[in-house]
Amino acid sequence: MIFQVMDDKRECFAVYADGQFYYDKLPKQLSHTWNYNEKLSQKDITYFYLWVQGKNLADTCPEHLKYRYESSEKRIKAHFNSFRQASVNISDVCFYDLVPDKHLQHYFECRNEICEWIMDNSEKPSNYRHLHDTYETIQDISSRKLNINKHKLYNYKNDDFKAQTLWKNFGEQQNIFVNYDLFGSITGRLTTKPGSFPIMNVKTELKDIVRPTNDVFIEIDFNAAEIRTLISLSGQEQPQEDIHEFNRKNLFREGSRDDAKTRFFAWLYNQRSTKIQSDFYDRERILEKHHREGYIHTPFGRKIECDQFHALNYLLQSTSSDNCMDRVNKINKFLIGTKSHVAFTVHDCVIVDLSFEDRQIIPQLKEIFEDTKLGHFMSSVHIGRDLGNMEKLEW
Repeated sequence: MIFQVMDDKRECFAVYADGQFYYDKLPKQLSHTWNYNEKLSQKDITYFYLWVQGKNLADTCPEHLKYRYESSEKRIKAHFNSFRQASVNISDVCFYDLVPDKHLQHYFECRNEICEWIMDNSEKPSNYRHLHDTYETIQDISSRKLNINKHKLYNYKNDDFKAQTLWKNFGEQQNIFVNYDLFGSITGRLTTKPGSFPIMNVKTELKDIVRPTNDVFIEIDFNAAEIRTLISLSGQEQPQEDIHEFNRKNLFREGSRDDAKTRFFAWLYNQRSTKIQSDFYDRERILEKHHREGYIHTPFGRKIECDQFHALNYLLQSTSSDNCMDRVNKINKFLIGTKSHVAFTVHDCVIVDLSFEDRQIIPQLKEIFEDTKLGHFMSSVHIGRDLGNMEKLEW
């Protein structure tokens, strides 16, 4: 049954479905709605927001429903404006208690009809399940306040331009969150939305302002994720050692690890380069399989339009990102019922905000993260009392 959540505040959860308002006991057959609400977490709900790849409801509205939807939305917005003019704090009341039932019914019925039209007239994405699990993970992350050391940030801003920008945007905020955009990049790699704390690009010198809400951060990071993705797509077994050291010994047979790393990446994304000749890394065969008719097709069900020049880059970046997020999603579910939680994810790693009483699960977290759909990816584990002071954890 298609339904709409009428207010997203925790204490105001109510839904509209099948012409009825439900405030307490919800029908068991609820199955499809527009987007996420934390009360729907861990329920098998289909979200049309994911179905249409992040477009908004107005953009997906069919022509025959546009006038009805626009007029009903305009009426709802008029109610909001009147509340503001009357100095009503909408965060303190349930929205649906202030609006006549007939206006609510008209608005939410239109939303239901748009969702039904989407279901009947468009194809569900082949990677929907992955999008669904990732959507729930990033919504869980965005619901938890970041613990930012404002005193340190204030001191840093005297000498650092990036710190000045952070202070300007977040210094006076009481509640700071990481809010990811699931559809912010063409490859599917997560970005952060405007207004979010920019966790993806905080410079190293400022990372110590980010602290756990529990006892420590645990960071689990893949070793050379994109190269391991290339190995997997080549049909090869994953080396159970550092990839750059493996390449130094088996490809170059000379020089340092860092030199091997530089030389490999210089070859990898330069399709004209022939400096590496190896059956172990077969770029051409991979592209023949995954780049067809102007699109790359990834193992995680993505179909991304791109030219030949960008094909390998898009394929590796998209597949690596989805492979990592698949593991982050698994860890997020694993931590349900514990005091610990996923704090955020940055590129090819996950950072867990760990409670001391959950310390015995660290080996399991590492095992879950490494056991990917593309094979066993080696990882490293670091621990610290803030994000800027993380030390390698050895067994």
